[in-house]
Amino acid sequence: MSRASSARRIAAAAVYGGGGLAGLGVAGIGVLLAEAKAARRAIGQPFGSTGPDGSGVYGDGEGEPVELAMLGDSSSVGLGADDPSRTPGAVLAAGLAAITRRPVRLTVVGVVGAESRDLDDQIDRLLSVTPLPHAAVIMVGANDVTHRLRPSESV
Repeated sequence: MSRASSARRIAAAAVYGGGGLAGLGVAGIGVLLAEAKAARRAIGQPFGSTGPDGSGVYGDGEGEPVELAMLGDSSSVGLGADDPSRTPGAVLAAGLAAITRRPVRLTVVGVVGAESRDLDDQIDRLLSVTPLPHAAVIMVGANDVTHRLRPSESV
């Protein structure tokens, strides 16, 4: 048997074997996706579809309040927190108030289930309530991943 025919047989075996492995990989992904859907149906949304509203004024310093805004998905809303004072925005606002010795007005416009493409609507809603926030925190992207959006769509 020549080197060329040996190389052809090895290449053919690699192609067939690789195709079989790819087929197994695709089947495995299909099984994982089906299991994920079944888990979502069984679990549902354990924390509901709205988080505790942490909007408000934090701190009791003097002067005009610092305007802080929270935008994004359920993480920005604090979904799962048992008390509004434990939401990410409230924790940030309380810390900022302590550091600046000024009150901080927190406005939360994040939405549970939001994707990156939903930020435009949140910005419009924010600017209708607070015309010029001093700072904004954006926590978004988890739903882009779970909804399998392409990075180009998220950006």
